[in-house]
Amino acid sequence: MGIYSLIQQFIERIQTLHHLLPLLPEEHVYIQFECENENVIFAISKNGTEEEKNVDEKRLLTIRGSEEAIQALLTGELKLQQQMRLKELSVVGSFRHILLLESIFHLAKPYRFVH
Repeated sequence: MGIYSLIQQFIERIQTLHHLLPLLPEEHVYIQFECENENVIFAISKNGTEEEKNVDEKRLLTIRGSEEAIQALLTGELKLQQQMRLKELSVVGSFRHILLLESIFHLAKPYRFVH
């Protein structure tokens, strides 16, 4: 599954999980995923989450890494801070936005069913 489709699923999860609403910022925060062959930017806020082309550089958080590392982040296998420590992902942005995104990734993890 490609990064773009995983990001689409992540955006859909954020929009349906109403317990995340208090965490979301009033103004858009832009998240850019960069890997070998894809570059996707989307915006999150209380007003909605959507793919974005026009970006405010002050509120941009860029996550760079391999497709596998980004996939592990989006599927909830590994946390953002874990991958930063392992140097699998590099993140550029304000510390506040990094913490916000870490919380959103953790709370929006897909549920795993045990059989």
